[in-house]
Amino acid sequence: MSTTHNAEVQNTYGQMGLSSLAIRFAMGFIFWGGFSRRAIYAVAPADGNHFKLDVEHANFVGNKIAAAYPGSFMPETLVAVIQNVPLMNFTMWLFSFAELAVGLALIFGFATRLAAIGGMALNFGMMLVFGWMGSTCLDEWTMAAFGFAICATVYVTGAGYYAIDNVLSKKGIGGWKLFPWLFSGPMPMSNDGLKKFSIWMAVITFVFIVGFYNALYGATYSKLKPRVGFHHQNIKISDVHVKSDGSLSFYGYVNAGPDTQKGYVIKAELKDEFGDNVATWSGSTMANMPDENIDNTFKMAWGSKFARTRFGIGGKTGAQATITLPATDNDIEEGEVYTLKLSQIEGAPFTFTGKAKADGDGFVLEGASGKH
Repeated sequence: MSTTHNAEVQNTYGQMGLSSLAIRFAMGFIFWGGFSRRAIYAVAPADGNHFKLDVEHANFVGNKIAAAYPGSFMPETLVAVIQNVPLMNFTMWLFSFAELAVGLALIFGFATRLAAIGGMALNFGMMLVFGWMGSTCLDEWTMAAFGFAICATVYVTGAGYYAIDNVLSKKGIGGWKLFPWLFSGPMPMSNDGLKKFSIWMAVITFVFIVGFYNALYGATYSKLKPRVGFHHQNIKISDVHVKSDGSLSFYGYVNAGPDTQKGYVIKAELKDEFGDNVATWSGSTMANMPDENIDNTFKMAWGSKFARTRFGIGGKTGAQATITLPATDNDIEEGEVYTLKLSQIEGAPFTFTGKAKADGDGFVLEGASGKH
């Protein structure tokens, strides 16, 4: 009787594993694809066969982190990692090999439940960093949400018949106490226990998906309001300094927007409290100023940067830099309120408004960047 019961239980889990075969393979291939695109296939074969894991090249996969950190849940931590190039290189290789290991394990059904845990962890990490991005259909959130749900499901079902785990279970290793928790096969619990366990996995998945959706987009029980704008760039302005020689410097930070394009500035103006121009810099002036006038925080080839463009200056999401606009004639008075206005190609301008305070080399504007 016991033997018959065990056979029935094995058959049940074999069928469960078969039911998740398609999604297990799909998730595994997605992870495999992430690794292979970085470590195997050339990104720019005409430029010396550079790969996405070449930390010296602009196509290094770290550029994704450099563009994503402003809207992540841990921007300060990611900036520290970005600025430590050896650590960034190690992290990207480690993440890539983790994707390879999890992907192949899911595809071939080896240590399937351990791989499912790894997949859940990888999707959790991707949600923390990239979940806010997606200029079309909440792309990154959707991918991490489905990936987490798939891995949670695979953990419950195991791999089933067509898997390395099934072969190992018949070779004697199946008697190992941790085998059912890390590989596949019947879970060591009653039917009621399995129901409760499955429900808890569903609850965890629900909290993960709905919780992050609400935190990122605020549309669970309220109107849609993204935590960080992902459709249009925003440049936060700070440290505005009108120098005694007539030049003006400010710190610009592109803290929102899609990573597929830059925030373009085609005109800069310094205005008094009545809205009259005190100084103006045309797009042509900014486009032709020396490269030294843009001091980027991230110096590495793959870091997000501000740069001169054909019609002014532009910065990719994540770019931070001290930008110095050329000297002009201006008449700044201490205690007066001034606004630095950066006009873009389309949309509202980026602004900073502050009161002029004299320092050793001109005036510092004490105020705040406008909301865009």
